[in-house]
Amino acid sequence: MSIKTISVHSSRGGTGKTVIATNLAAILANKGFTVALLDLDFRAPSLAMVFSEGIKLPVKCWLNDFLNGKCDGAQVFTDVSGRYNLKGKLLIGLANPAIDAMRNVMEKSRAWEVTAVKKLFSLISILNDTKVDFLVSDTSPGMQYSSVNAIVSSDISIMVTTLDSIDLKGTEDMLSELYDALEKKAVILANKASPETRIKSTKYNMNVADKLEKILKHPVIGVIPCYCDVLQSERTSLLAVEKPNHPFVKNLAEVAEKLEKGYLI
Repeated sequence: MSIKTISVHSSRGGTGKTVIATNLAAILANKGFTVALLDLDFRAPSLAMVFSEGIKLPVKCWLNDFLNGKCDGAQVFTDVSGRYNLKGKLLIGLANPAIDAMRNVMEKSRAWEVTAVKKLFSLISILNDTKVDFLVSDTSPGMQYSSVNAIVSSDISIMVTTLDSIDLKGTEDMLSELYDALEKKAVILANKASPETRIKSTKYNMNVADKLEKILKHPVIGVIPCYCDVLQSERTSLLAVEKPNHPFVKNLAEVAEKLEKGYLI
């Protein structure tokens, strides 16, 4: 089986994109798969903080270093499976969270970005050769070059949106002006959809999905209610590991199962 590449994207920040990406990767790894998780949000990287207890600093090879030609692709990833007692493997490739590193990326030219996407494809090739099953990329929100690179190199993108009208409009524009223009596959994941107390049955979820599909003209892969404890949880906690029976994790596990079965890929 060749590697399945998935980017997790949003039109703007605050949708829960990173929480979705990290927990989705952990769920897939705990199913026994070998999963690589990339932080492609170079302007606001957060995975180094999320996995701070599972990595050793300083990191020998940041993803920034690889894209700048300073290290080999095989050096990018750190195996954190043992730290989280996962059944499979979870390999993480981290963007440098230092202010200077973020500033450096923002100053890059378009020519550098073209080279970066070529390097990203070469990294995927390395992962495929080493029998990695899934690559999950946490992208920067909006239409940054790094986001476009992630989308172009992915089999499918998960657009995370809330039901907020601004998020929905941004998602609609992103789908039509970017994904459709590039002819790239995208599915919708509605997050923080409603207070948990208002979710009476799956019928509500189906109604939300139907409405979103009519508005956004793309398939909905899942609808996850808003859970206050998830919003208040520490960013360094992996709910998929610490609270595997939490409704949020179970909802996301259904998304993982669809991806495992090749949903639209």
